[in-house]
Amino acid sequence: MGVFSNGGVGIDLGSANVTICLENEGVVLREPSYVLTLQEDFDEILATGRDARQMLGRTPRDVTLHSPIMDGAVGNVDLAIALLRTLSEKALGKRRALEKNRLAVSVSQGCTRVELEALQSALQAAGAKKSWLMRSTVAAALGAGAPIDDARGCMLVLIGGSTTEVSVLSMNGIAASRSTRTGSLSIDEAIMRFIRKQKGLIIGQRTAEDLKIDLGTCKDIAFIDNEVASLRGRDARTGKPATVEVTARDIYNAILPTTEQLLETIREAFENTPAEMAEDILEKGVYLSGGGALLDGLSDRLSELVHMPVHMDETPQDDVARGLCLAASDSRIANRFLQSGCLIEI
Repeated sequence: MGVFSNGGVGIDLGSANVTICLENEGVVLREPSYVLTLQEDFDEILATGRDARQMLGRTPRDVTLHSPIMDGAVGNVDLAIALLRTLSEKALGKRRALEKNRLAVSVSQGCTRVELEALQSALQAAGAKKSWLMRSTVAAALGAGAPIDDARGCMLVLIGGSTTEVSVLSMNGIAASRSTRTGSLSIDEAIMRFIRKQKGLIIGQRTAEDLKIDLGTCKDIAFIDNEVASLRGRDARTGKPATVEVTARDIYNAILPTTEQLLETIREAFENTPAEMAEDILEKGVYLSGGGALLDGLSDRLSELVHMPVHMDETPQDDVARGLCLAASDSRIANRFLQSGCLIEI
């Protein structure tokens, strides 16, 4: 398999999803970052990934649904290890799946030393033959095919589940960066708050995410096809089941403050870019990546705001995992990023 006989594995350990990419096979698994355990015994794991997410908002009193990866960092090492092991075994189709593989896992630019040590502990326990941590934006740029190996600056915006990272990349390294703990999950929460306040209906995170995918948009409100959907939930006043109608313009109004905040962060990052690199970025444009980039109209809205082209491939949610897999599979690529400090050997 590729340069190394045992193959490279890239795992994007995100707040919303875990994505696994295998050398010569591409992305083989993408599942939610959830673990379901007994409430009194976290060691008793009942389900992980997609199976666990199905219990979101439906858990009985004696079980608890966990998100061990939050804000791009490991919040619970033991549960993160269980998530890594279970999903990697599912992706590779065998037990102790990572033992003979070379593994690269993403790490957020804003990760603290304590969070970094927790992630390192999780990787060591996962049992890979060799493992690295790689900066998420660098992995995304590599996976998206952005030109980051020359001296001219290149800007990449990575919108994840709970963080958005903006980096200016040059010579396989990070010349400047900015991170904010706002991502696609914040948009889901904004929809939940809006529906409760304006429609008097309580909905869960799963329903909010479905509304975002089906009706969410950043396009100018004048051009929105005002599609109507029936929404079921719990009446905020009586607590009884209820149904209301929601339009595309409702969802637009719900997510507008959050998306505007997101876009403002990106604009400020560009304004604080060194003048020499800003000229390079104006020529190259901005590269948009991450699952949050799939929000309808976001790339066009960003292009209008920064007055330059925005590049995005068909599957921006897979960019990080693809880049990690490339680094784990090819020693020449790995050495380039080890020298720049964007790849950390465990």
